[in-house]
Amino acid sequence: MTGTPADPVRELLDSNRDLCEQAVDPLEIAAALEDSGLAADGATRYRHADVFGLAEELYARVPRRPPTREPLPPAEPLRTLPLAALRTAAAHLLPLLPAAALGGLPGGALAVLLGAGAGAAVGRRGGREARGEAVDGDDWGAEPPEPAPARRAVPWAALGQGAGTGLLLALLAAAAPGAARAAALGAATAGWAAAWLRRFGRRQGGAATLGEYRSRLRFALPLAVLAQLAALAGLGWAVAGDTPATGWAALLVLGALPLLAATVRDAGRPTAAAVAVLTAAVGAALLTLPGPAHWLGASPAGALCAAALGPALLLLGTAWPPSTGPGAYR
Repeated sequence: MTGTPADPVRELLDSNRDLCEQAVDPLEIAAALEDSGLAADGATRYRHADVFGLAEELYARVPRRPPTREPLPPAEPLRTLPLAALRTAAAHLLPLLPAAALGGLPGGALAVLLGAGAGAAVGRRGGREARGEAVDGDDWGAEPPEPAPARRAVPWAALGQGAGTGLLLALLAAAAPGAARAAALGAATAGWAAAWLRRFGRRQGGAATLGEYRSRLRFALPLAVLAQLAALAGLGWAVAGDTPATGWAALLVLGALPLLAATVRDAGRPTAAAVAVLTAAVGAALLTLPGPAHWLGASPAGALCAAALGPALLLLGTAWPPSTGPGAYR
């Protein structure tokens, strides 16, 4: 007579033993179970109400576990502003130099190249920091671990994202120079907001259930986006006070793109983030040509905002659902 096994969790543990033995906390197991398609209704087969409780039992059953991750230090604004944010700001400011000095096609082409190189460097380093790998003071005698297949596309995706960002900033510099400077400076606040979002997600490991975890993260990304928009408004007032309304709209849309792209990338979809930024850049380049811009009856800054708004909203819709789950903060 066959039926439900006496210990169904044991079967799940046996099939995921490597995962359970190497996990640093139950949150990592819950994220992997979610990725495998095990939802709340699937957890009931293992006599648990949700995936989080099932992950807790799997984690407790493993006889040998690595030490738990040390808690993150308390947030202190001046000390927790990550260096990655400053590097991202520098990477965004770099493409503006040739765009402002040369102008036209030569400046735009050089801005794309500089943006691609800076984006790839920052993306590689930022991806390592997001995964908790050593960056400064690496052990030069140690062989670096082989990257996971899903992460090998990060440098290429970052290169494409950087190229798209360079083109967007070059186009904005031609249309509204003050707004372009504010958008480039806004990359620092975008980097800080993305780092805060990662740390906030990792600090919620004490949630009793997966539902409680999701409720704590439900409004984290919207708050980060609102904070970024407020920072952009302040920067725009400081360096682009005489910018027309279309330039302000372009500033807010383009300034929010780095945060949204970083959130999508941290959720494990770097290619989607790069494609969205590149789509915005190509669309903006096409719409700001004399023919289309005249046909639309829009200013260059207005056409730029219109081209980038759709990809920005798409990134927001792509980033919000995974930002409430543990998979985005492993």
